Amino acid sequence: MPEQNHNDVSDQEEIWMSIRAILSILRVLVLISTIVISEFFEDHYILDLTVAIWSLIVGIPMFFLISLLILWGNKTFIPVSAKEQIETVLRPILERK
Repeated sequence: MPEQNHNDVSDQEEIWMSIRAILSILRVLVLISTIVISEFFEDHYILDLTVAIWSLIVGIPMFFLISLLILWGNKTFIPVSAKEQIETVLRPILERK
């Protein structure tokens, strides 16, 4: 009977890893679709702006929002071990001698 490996990963962390993977794929799709839409729909207008401009107006903030959600989720749901906290130097230039 094979042994089960427990990596001390909580359920919250496993769920966040799944959501993070979906958000990462969505972020790439938003970037690619923004570029594709801005290239193909330069001649179509909505409210006196081209669809290319609208794709940039909507796509760039969506990309940054998804990136911020990923960063926030990493900070919230992935715990930092006590060893990593101790080894981390907050101001390395000031502490270097």
